[in-house]
Amino acid sequence: MKMSSLFKQLLAGLALLTSGALLAQSFPNKQINMVVAFPAGGASDFVARVMAKEMQNNLGQPLIVENVVGVAGSLGVLKVANAAPDGYTLITGSPLELILTPLGISAAKNKAEDVRMIAVAGRSDLMLAVRKDFPANSTEQFLSALKADSKGLSYGSTGIGSLYHLMGAKMIQTAGAKGLHVPFNGLAPVLQALGGGQIDFAFLPIAGPVPGYVEAGNVKALAVASNEHSPRFPKLPLMKSIRGFDDFTFSIWAGIQTGAKVPDAAAAILHKSAYAALANPEVKKQLEGSGTFPFAPMSLAELNTFYAKETAMYRAIAKSINLEAQ
Repeated sequence: MKMSSLFKQLLAGLALLTSGALLAQSFPNKQINMVVAFPAGGASDFVARVMAKEMQNNLGQPLIVENVVGVAGSLGVLKVANAAPDGYTLITGSPLELILTPLGISAAKNKAEDVRMIAVAGRSDLMLAVRKDFPANSTEQFLSALKADSKGLSYGSTGIGSLYHLMGAKMIQTAGAKGLHVPFNGLAPVLQALGGGQIDFAFLPIAGPVPGYVEAGNVKALAVASNEHSPRFPKLPLMKSIRGFDDFTFSIWAGIQTGAKVPDAAAAILHKSAYAALANPEVKKQLEGSGTFPFAPMSLAELNTFYAKETAMYRAIAKSINLEAQ
């Protein structure tokens, strides 16, 4: 009996090894779809199209970008989560839709655990910006004004539970002040409201149209919420240099993910392909031109740890500000 059981276990193990080897030899052998959970023309869409073009060259199969929009990115994530776990459906995802949307929007049915990381294409830093006529020219002066306002200064975000909402609420909480959250439907209305003086401050990505707004004097940048100085605005101070804000570091990373149940053999091939694309100087140039700056390459194990840490961090922040999905 014992020998029979052992023999069955050995056969099962051999079958797994054989199937993994066969997958590695045959994958991919057909078109791969890369989902973007936001409309065409945005930051995620740009990264997806740059990566897809290069990855299809080194994988030898068509890689088609598909925009699946709805519920603040949740519909796109769900398409990947519900796809066959074979590695043929990817997503160019960020913490916005993968982690934060389920925390702030009750209609979102995806979970962070629905995907696994294949690569991180890069990060976009975030800055603290105020309306151009705000009477502060440093973060210290701004925090003093924030604490002194008994009604609370107003700040904009792209929606309840968004990264920009969490950052504003966390800063106000850390400063021991009050604030008025004003959610908007997208980044463009936030920029317009801040540029028009309808709100007092906002956290903004140093990408897309934002640098142009700052350089034109439409809004005033005070600091960068990052571990490193911004390549675009190297003279801006770091928020972490201010007492009490030493851990106030955030970025919007853009990654390549696939369904959580995709086997390691397929994940390893996709991982190799993605990082081969990122090693191409032309790909790097295009990404940096859009405000996306590279991370150091990570193994699949390191990516799993990175993603788990990011998920835990944002969930802890959401809990600390008593965020409730609406």
